[in-house]
Amino acid sequence: PFTVIERDVKIGKRCFIGPFAHLREGTVIGDDVVAGNFLETVRSKISSKTLAKHFCYLGDSRIGSQVSIGAGTVTANFDGRKKNITVIKDKAFIGSDTVLVAPVKVGKAAKTGAGAVVLGDVGDKSTVIGVPAKPIKTKR
Repeated sequence: PFTVIERDVKIGKRCFIGPFAHLREGTVIGDDVVAGNFLETVRSKISSKTLAKHFCYLGDSRIGSQVSIGAGTVTANFDGRKKNITVIKDKAFIGSDTVLVAPVKVGKAAKTGAGAVVLGDVGDKSTVIGVPAKPIKTKR
């Protein structure tokens, strides 16, 4: 209910969309994606088996497969002059209330902590936390 799907939107098979989702022009959603409550997308590609369950803005984003997007995530894509791209690679985990300030890339299987403000690229399998987000050391 109350979901808006604008023109030039493509949705794959077995997806769950809404309620209250707003899929704007240029959105491409792969198979088995959950694009849930209060999600807004524009000019973004969300690959298969990705979850963005609630309360997110994903603008000018390229999101890989099997990514988990936490509640309240925002891709801050406008710098005052132009729109910038956010890239989130396969199997990344984006913590709740993360702000990704584009242009930025989040590597494969990387993680952001809840409330992180990501101003620079995050390497594969890295974890960043804080404002501004900085890497933490993990035991290996």
